[in-house]
Amino acid sequence: MKVTVLGAGPAGSTAALYLAREGVSVEIVDRVDFPREKPCAGGLFNPLLFEKEFPYLKALDGKDLFRARYSGGRYSFLYESEKPLLRTLLRKKFDIFLLEKAKEAGARFSVQPDPSPTGQIVINATGVRRPADYPRAGVCMEYDFPIEQEIDTIYVHYGFSGIKGYCWLYPKRGYANIGIGAYLPQRDIRTVYEGYIDHLEQEGVITVGERRYRASIIPFSPVKETCSGSGVYVGDAAGFVRPGTGEGIYYAMLSGRTAARMVIKNKDSSWYREECKREFGKYLKSTVASLPRGLLNRVLVKSVRIGSKDDKFRKLFVEDFFRLGYHSLTGSFLANIFR
Repeated sequence: MKVTVLGAGPAGSTAALYLAREGVSVEIVDRVDFPREKPCAGGLFNPLLFEKEFPYLKALDGKDLFRARYSGGRYSFLYESEKPLLRTLLRKKFDIFLLEKAKEAGARFSVQPDPSPTGQIVINATGVRRPADYPRAGVCMEYDFPIEQEIDTIYVHYGFSGIKGYCWLYPKRGYANIGIGAYLPQRDIRTVYEGYIDHLEQEGVITVGERRYRASIIPFSPVKETCSGSGVYVGDAAGFVRPGTGEGIYYAMLSGRTAARMVIKNKDSSWYREECKREFGKYLKSTVASLPRGLLNRVLVKSVRIGSKDDKFRKLFVEDFFRLGYHSLTGSFLANIFR
């Protein structure tokens, strides 16, 4: 049996790695050569869980962060964790690391501007599709700015300039990723993005030079059909991104591994769909994301307000954001928000 993997990002390379390890003939096909730039904040949420699921990631040289400052409206709070909340790295280095792992295991890689799959089974990891293909979608704008100062705190700012989403600063080794993610439709996102950089500079957090950015669509809900003909969709192509945070790498790698297991175990696409739901389906649901757009900022800003006063709520909120623990954020959470 021969398998073609379309796309060499985290989902595709992970699928190819697990297939090649079991002796399956697998070819990864991408439209461009690697390394390449990719719009992405470049953060592994709860890196210890990443290492548990994918032990080979321990070899990666990233920056572990234990402190996060959340802001919303006039309120803010600082949270410090005993475990790393986030490991940051340059996305192009992360992708080439995963691709090389797959090639070392026996996967082949080719660049084809107009890919033509030849495998009996096709794993589609081509990334995000059109916004209309997803029930809910958003847009992100970000960039890795070179910096000289040492920053050890994550910054998350809800509702900045009225956006339905959040802005962030993720420190890296020698860089700081500054970005904005918002639900569509969203007007003037570049203006808001540049305004947030100005805000960080005015607060003395960072100094950057020329304003630059990369932009991309973000799926905030899975596609209706994760299967297509003789294959399956994985990662962003399937819409496996967590609403509320925009995190996608973890679910990309899990879905790529599940697609590989589907082939190895000789299962069908319905098995793949149910396994994905079982493994990480709960994380793709979000009470906050399902709220009407008009309530979204109110809920997020009030969450920061409550977190600034309530230690228990602050811990629950941040641990859920970074996936250190799963909390449905219903019941007492909404009771606190709307009381």
